[in-house]
Amino acid sequence: MKKELAAFLILAGAMISAPSYAQYNYVCAAPYDMSGKFSTVMSKVTGTNLLGTKIAEHILKSQVTKNAEGDFSVNVDSFSVADLKGGRFKSMEIHGKNVVADGVYFSTMDIQTLCDFNYIVYDKKNSTAVFKEDFPLSFGVTLSESDLNNTMKAARYDKMIEKVNSFGKALSLFEIESTKTRIKDNRFVYVFNVNIPILNIGSGSKYSIALISDLHVENGKIQMENPQFMNPYLKADLSKLTKVFNYLNPLEYSLNVMENKNADLSVQNVHIVNDKINITGIINVPKDALTQHKEW
Repeated sequence: MKKELAAFLILAGAMISAPSYAQYNYVCAAPYDMSGKFSTVMSKVTGTNLLGTKIAEHILKSQVTKNAEGDFSVNVDSFSVADLKGGRFKSMEIHGKNVVADGVYFSTMDIQTLCDFNYIVYDKKNSTAVFKEDFPLSFGVTLSESDLNNTMKAARYDKMIEKVNSFGKALSLFEIESTKTRIKDNRFVYVFNVNIPILNIGSGSKYSIALISDLHVENGKIQMENPQFMNPYLKADLSKLTKVFNYLNPLEYSLNVMENKNADLSVQNVHIVNDKINITGIINVPKDALTQHKEW
């Protein structure tokens, strides 16, 4: 049965989503290709449906923990064991605490299906899975100040900073040496330690620059809104630099761990409550998407 339920393994990959601008005009299909009422009744009477869902939950959890650290719980709700083996199921929920995935930290992560009928066909011979219908998922993550600062230590984030520095250093204008974040009074604070050679007078050329900003969602992405200098000696219109700040936005970087080419991700809301950043949105794997997977 474990092999026949292998379709559920790709759900761990399905969580991990794609392009920056998502389309969440998904369609929930009515159930079809179902195994029949007799099979459903027998699955419930004999307990095989419960056994099948428990096996599916175990397999899915094992796949999730192969790709992420944390304390996870998984719940799958099925129609019958025959439908489950055929890739048809009612719902799936994943809850994680203290999650670390690909160098990105989340205090909590919640993912659940949005349709009452989901249909994914796994081809064991070719190790592929086809999404017979749209597969939309809602997601919610919370991040603390510590989560963000741990995430910003990742090598890929350093590469983003180096890309910005390649311009600044080429013209001997600036070099961002390090960054960190704070959450203060439910606002987002971004601190840059910058070397500015042209200002090398008296006390040197190294400065710590702090920006405080609100957060909002634009075109499915998290953006810093109206950033302002916290340093009393700095005064400038930052509107033209907001694009640069948002490029280095660690919140968008954190969501990159949930991206691949097989799905669309869109942030819907971002709020800071009790000095924790709460982000919610939708991931959708479109109908007829084909994914490749290794042998289970």
